[in-house]
Amino acid sequence: MTKTFAKHAFAAVAISFGLAACASPKYVVSDITRHHSLPRAPSGESFAIVALDDEQDESLAFDSYSGLIVQRLSGLGLKIFGGESATPDLVVTLKWSVEGPSPDVKSRNSGFGYGFGFGNRHSQFGYGFGAPYENRTSTKQMYTRRVDIVLYDGMTYNTENPKRVFEGSAVSTGTNGQIDPVMPYIVQAIFDQFPGASGETKTVRIEVPPDSEVVNTGQYSSRSSK
Repeated sequence: MTKTFAKHAFAAVAISFGLAACASPKYVVSDITRHHSLPRAPSGESFAIVALDDEQDESLAFDSYSGLIVQRLSGLGLKIFGGESATPDLVVTLKWSVEGPSPDVKSRNSGFGYGFGFGNRHSQFGYGFGAPYENRTSTKQMYTRRVDIVLYDGMTYNTENPKRVFEGSAVSTGTNGQIDPVMPYIVQAIFDQFPGASGETKTVRIEVPPDSEVVNTGQYSSRSSK
């Protein structure tokens, strides 16, 4: 009876560990670098979005990604330019790229151990299970996704010396070279606590829903933030 009870206890522990692993949250992790000369977060200004790359400018993806930026900036109190003046207050440029694949080699020790026991002054019982630790090496092909968003003073954008007021760049790595599924989370990370501290690079983790395409394509990371 005691051995049967111990086996059941061991099975329950193993199942609980498995469920905990399945329920772990997933994140899109981006390293964000920002520089700006803004004395405060803009509010009420108008903005227009343009592409720096002619090919990207003509793509349907640009329209989709621009919509993400419009949502973020509108949520911060800015308004999309509607021709109410000669030029918008701000001109926003967008550019993105994907590089890779490049190998990511990791080495780790793995193993498992479990123990269970009880007793009194007359008898004792113990049960244990263990496996030796072993060194394992795994290799993944990783892609680097980069997004650059720059805000210009609209009055100077078409002059010889356009004035930049905000530069935001994001670098995110994953096992899939498609940037579409992660773009909403990267844009969110760039504008996190906008405009942020100038000259600072920080890691931003955005949690994604369990049924997200990001999770299904393995483009997330569980790396802790800095």
